[in-house]
Amino acid sequence: ASHESQVVGELAGLLRIPNVASDLPNIRRNADEIVAMLRRRGLRAELLEGAGGPPGIFGELRVPGARRTVLLYAHYDGQPVRADAWKSGPWEPTLRSAPVEAGGHPVAWPAGGGRFDPEWRLYARSASDDKAPIVGVLAALDALSASRMAPSVHLKLFFEGEEEAGSPHMAAFLERHADRLAADMW
Repeated sequence: ASHESQVVGELAGLLRIPNVASDLPNIRRNADEIVAMLRRRGLRAELLEGAGGPPGIFGELRVPGARRTVLLYAHYDGQPVRADAWKSGPWEPTLRSAPVEAGGHPVAWPAGGGRFDPEWRLYARSASDDKAPIVGVLAALDALSASRMAPSVHLKLFFEGEEEAGSPHMAAFLERHADRLAADMW
C-alpha cells in the first residue's frame, strides 16, 4: 500500500505503449521496456528471438539454496482497438471513479503519491489482460526485496508477444528455448 502510487504509475507507463501484436515496432518497444523493468529489479533478462514473430521475454532470478524452479507466464500484447469505442484514448491510461458501465467519470491522478480510492478503475488497452499481472509480479518482487525476503524457489518469467493473435510461434519458442524455459512448474 505504501508503494501504491509507484506501482500504478509503472503500470500506466507500460499501458501508454501500444501493444497490438501486428504492430511490430510498438511490440518491440513493449518488450524492451519490460526487459528494462526486470533488470531494474536485478533479474537476468533478455529478449528471445528467432522463433518468428515478436520477441519473447525471458527473466530469471536465481535464489541461493533453492532446489526448485517456478516459471510464470503472461503475455504483453493486446487486441486491436477501435478508438471510437473508447470513452478515453485506449493508450492513455485514465482513472475513473467507478466502472464506465456504472457512470464512472475521469478523476485526477493523485498528486504527490496520494492514495487511490479502492472504487477507482484504471482504463487503458490491456490494463488487466495482461499488463497488470506483469506489473503485479514485479511489485511482489519489490515487496519481497523491501522486506528483505527472498523467494524460496528459483523464478523464471516468460512473457509472450502474440497471445492475442493465437500464439502461432509458441511451439517454436518452447522448442528453441527449451533449456531456458525448463522448470519444475509453469
